[in-house]
Amino acid sequence: MTLVLAVGFAVVGVAGAASAHHNTINGSVVCKTGGGWAVTWTVENSETRTESITASNRPGVVPVGTQLTSRQTRPFTETVTTKPTSPLTLTLSARWTNGSTNTSSGSIPVAKFEDGCKVTTVQPPTIPVVDDCGPGNAHYGQVPSGPWTSVTNPDGSVTVTANPGNQFTGGQTSVTYPAPTDSNEACPTPPVVTPPVVTPPVVTPPVVTPPEVLPAEARVVSARARTIDKCGTRGDVYKVIKRSGVVYTSKGKVLRQGVWLKAGAKRVTVRAHAADASYRLQGKQVWKMTFRTRPCANAPEVAPSTGAR
Repeated sequence: MTLVLAVGFAVVGVAGAASAHHNTINGSVVCKTGGGWAVTWTVENSETRTESITASNRPGVVPVGTQLTSRQTRPFTETVTTKPTSPLTLTLSARWTNGSTNTSSGSIPVAKFEDGCKVTTVQPPTIPVVDDCGPGNAHYGQVPSGPWTSVTNPDGSVTVTANPGNQFTGGQTSVTYPAPTDSNEACPTPPVVTPPVVTPPVVTPPVVTPPEVLPAEARVVSARARTIDKCGTRGDVYKVIKRSGVVYTSKGKVLRQGVWLKAGAKRVTVRAHAADASYRLQGKQVWKMTFRTRPCANAPEVAPSTGAR
């Protein structure tokens, strides 16, 4: 009977010594600037011996191999972007230099994660690509408005950065769109305009020359041109209205009719000509266009519709 009690006390003694080795784990949470929650864990070594972490359920926060010296308390931080649906827990297994081991845990209740700290996930914008005919002129158009800012990089790429409190799909806070690839589509060859040939009338004396009469089949047409003067210079365009019997030129080159053309300069002069002798122009025939270079205003930051109800 005495031997049995002695053995019993010995087992209890070993168990008591082992259970004394532990970590006290506490967690706190506050709203993080820009959205989400900032979590701070404090881990306190109960012993005057150094311990090493041998297992961690959150290795990105407390890596395996982390050491705590005698009675040391160490803080560890992490950022949470999605509100937990169950208590957030940190569980650590440790071994002390005397061979003792222990597994300890600490938790933060879901109620501590305030709803006002949420991060809104939005889809990155779709940026239009402008690629006029001719080589090497492809570029991005205006970035749609939303909870983000954008910048065009020197290589033609565009970087879009989410505003505080927002993130893109996958948790990204910024997305870079590579420079667009130019199609190198050639511009159409302008038609060759042959000036009308005028044959002088033959006068045979003593026949009296009758008064000049315009050919009955000559048609009267009018020419028109329009401009769009946007902010900056990249969006400045003009268009000559498509008309049968009219040829438009600028700097001696024939212009395409019925499509918007890039200005490419602060001042553009357009002239209209009759296509041949069967047409006669009426009204304005020269347009001197001037485009302003006022800067563009920043787009309003309005969250795009996600389709959610």
